[in-house]
Amino acid sequence: MKKRTTILFISIFCFLVVLAVLGLNAKRESASVQIKKGETMIFHLYAADMEQEVSQGNTLYSWGFGLWDPKKNAPASPPSVPGPEIRAKEGDHVKVVFHNQQKELHTIHFHGVDNSFAGDGTPDMSQHPTMKGDSFTYEFDAKKAGTYYYHCHVEPDRHPEMGLYGAFIVEPKPAKYKTDGEFTLLLSERDPLLSLAEGTEAHQYVGTAAEHLHLEGEYDTTERKAKYYMINGKVDPEIPPLHVKEGGTYLIRLINAGSEVHTFHTHGHHFKVVASDGRDIANPMTKDSITIGPGEKYDLLLKADNPGIWPIHCHMGPHDTHGMHMMMVYEQYHDKMNHGNMNPVSDVRHHFALLKQYQFEKNYEAMKPEIKDIIQGIQGFYSVSSDDHFEEWTALDNAAATVSKQLNSSPNPEALKNSINDLEQKINTMDQALQAGDPS
Repeated sequence: MKKRTTILFISIFCFLVVLAVLGLNAKRESASVQIKKGETMIFHLYAADMEQEVSQGNTLYSWGFGLWDPKKNAPASPPSVPGPEIRAKEGDHVKVVFHNQQKELHTIHFHGVDNSFAGDGTPDMSQHPTMKGDSFTYEFDAKKAGTYYYHCHVEPDRHPEMGLYGAFIVEPKPAKYKTDGEFTLLLSERDPLLSLAEGTEAHQYVGTAAEHLHLEGEYDTTERKAKYYMINGKVDPEIPPLHVKEGGTYLIRLINAGSEVHTFHTHGHHFKVVASDGRDIANPMTKDSITIGPGEKYDLLLKADNPGIWPIHCHMGPHDTHGMHMMMVYEQYHDKMNHGNMNPVSDVRHHFALLKQYQFEKNYEAMKPEIKDIIQGIQGFYSVSSDDHFEEWTALDNAAATVSKQLNSSPNPEALKNSINDLEQKINTMDQALQAGDPS
């Protein structure tokens, strides 16, 4: 009897030990899964009207994404084109809360992310479009590291081109490549007639690049003709250069957020194409040009092994000459680079664009500091212009003084409009004179 009791006791003891070990392993496995899953990353985005300055003084009525502060229930950053870059790590759980502050209906589609049907962002299929003042939450796991982007999927022939797009980056854990830096380049185009059509319908200022254009009937996207070819929402020479160090390796995340095909070309360098649409390429190709279609994404590894100042551009001629052109500059060549547009009229055009916007809004107080900056800019023209331009400079200075005088009294809207139109004509005349002659 004692022997049976002892055997039973030993059996129960061994059973409990086994349960304890299994329980410990289960806890370890659970902890391992939790670590692998990563954190929950929450982002709040909103859409709103904005004026996009594609180059100094050239503005277009646009729609942009910005960051939203849920505690204050107000914007945390102004809207921009492209929208804010969103970054998560591989394995993170991502929540993006979209707050629509724009009159149009919108959704967000995370392009390249294998999302759930409920989070796909297809209007009237996976969700109803989000109305102004409402919000919608997108939720998914960042399963695959890579380069992706987000954009509105309502009227995809209009809304993304109006500016509703941005980069979504899933960083690998651990890092795949040892790099000295990375750059995200979003390619896109703009037809100013689209801004004219949407801005007119919304009773908003259409922008300096569209206000002198005319539409014959309704805007038809099948007749779309882009005029501005942009990298990160800007055209040459306003696109910031890529700054590199000799011997460094750089990751370029290339995204075509537009509607046309482009060929990305680097002068003086080759690059390795290491990933396509968020998936690694088993045998990376070495190229100096890569053609990228609408919606495509590529990861490029570039070795900075040829010091100098090198063009990077779309190799389709009209795209290059109409803005899709930028520079890559090595640090030892930085002082030899022409930093942006050296034409002194450019800064005046920037303030003049704001002047026109505030005039449309009848915000006369906001116009006063802009005309002050314009007058200061005009004063600086004289030091860079020859005596041959003295007549144009005097006429421009007098035109700006007339606008300033009207704003500092009780402005007559019609008289002010005529004076501003005259000022614009004088700016154009001065600009042409400076470009035709030698500004030095």
